[in-house]
Amino acid sequence: MNTKHWNLIQGLALTALLPLFAACSSEGDELLQSEEKQPVQVNITRATMNDGNDWSWQDNDQIKMSITPYGGIATEYTLTYQNGNWNNAALGEMTLPATVQAWYPSSAGYESFNFSHDGNSYLVKSPGWDGYTSMVIEGTVNQSSEAEIAKSDWMTAEQTLRESTLNLTLQHKLCKVTVIISNYDDYQIESVRFYTNRINNSEGADAGDMSILEVNPLTDATTHKYTAIISAWTYDDVNVRRPPLMRLRVNEKDLFVKHTEPLLSGNAYTFNLTVNNPDATTTRSAGASECELELVDVEDMNKN
Repeated sequence: MNTKHWNLIQGLALTALLPLFAACSSEGDELLQSEEKQPVQVNITRATMNDGNDWSWQDNDQIKMSITPYGGIATEYTLTYQNGNWNNAALGEMTLPATVQAWYPSSAGYESFNFSHDGNSYLVKSPGWDGYTSMVIEGTVNQSSEAEIAKSDWMTAEQTLRESTLNLTLQHKLCKVTVIISNYDDYQIESVRFYTNRINNSEGADAGDMSILEVNPLTDATTHKYTAIISAWTYDDVNVRRPPLMRLRVNEKDLFVKHTEPLLSGNAYTFNLTVNNPDATTTRSAGASECELELVDVEDMNKN
């Protein structure tokens, strides 16, 4: 037998064995998938806000989950927090691996969030270069308690479930703003309100629907600290397309506070605010505005 014949025999033998190799490879791939449904356990945590002003899950809090099992279709589930745990029994059994999307609050969606508000609309006017500019407020969002502000903390997560237990960490999608009035004249602050856009997506305020809402913030009267969760947006004007960051009612006058830099998704901002008496124009130094906002700190709320 010469070398040519030997090579021909080797080639034929290899060709005959190829179907066997393919079958073995296919069987190995199938081992990556579950042949039977498995009970699923999901442990859900939140990214700590990292700014020293956080909140924790309370009984009856709910999140939504959309789970697409291997070879199946997406199904939505509602999980309720009770006595320190989530009712994982609602998930039942499924074939793994599975794609998991989760979001809070349960009234939101994975890709969008609308602030809940009272629907009481009204018009806000601000002096402008040609008279007055107007801003239509569609309603007010109540964030005056820790329980209420938590309802506005839109969070999402997406992960692949490969084993029967999954540890899922929700990420903050909006931004949190804390303003401390660090210096003020002898006057009466009657109210403090922040602004936000009603509709939000993963990029921030939805540019396709500029519905401006007012936010009644969480207030610490002792330290003059005001906290709100609002859209990732730029708050540098007073008009129907772009609101200011906040409005203060002082001595029966509206003072508008603007911030020229955009607020980014997932960040917590802390500002100091100096408010001068709007009636004391003769005692204010030349060029000094009624409100002076100073950025003190920025924290990534989703940083581990």
